[in-house]
Amino acid sequence: MKNNIEIKKTSIEWLMNIQNHIEFSILDPDGWDRENYQYSFYEERISKEEFLDRLYKSTLDKCNGDLLTFLNQW
Repeated sequence: MKNNIEIKKTSIEWLMNIQNHIEFSILDPDGWDRENYQYSFYEERISKEEFLDRLYKSTLDKCNGDLLTFLNQW
């Protein structure tokens, strides 16, 4: 039987996990709630899929093929 437990972390936790493998920065966090950024990035627990959706909506620095390849495999 497959385990259906969805792992949820804060966005900063997801980001730190990725940055252990590849370096990049979020320049403009368009994917997160700007009016309540503290909560949406540092406190709200979200799935990896939700994090990636928010990340792809944001402006990134050093976003190149290496990062995209990593994210697709992650």
